[in-house]
Amino acid sequence: ECRSKREMPSLYPHAKGIIHALKDKGVDIAIASRSPTPDIAKAFLKKLGLEDIFVAK
Repeated sequence: ECRSKREMPSLYPHAKGIIHALKDKGVDIAIASRSPTPDIAKAFLKKLGLEDIFVAK
């Protein structure tokens, strides 16, 4: 669990590939987070290289 923008988030193995495969097939993907602020969740997505994948954030 990450609690600040400075920590490095992680994904389950193969999650990034699955997310990209779904996006490539035209599946719209949304994300929800229980982080204390939207800025932290957005920073995590950016660190993971996933900030442009989701249609709803």
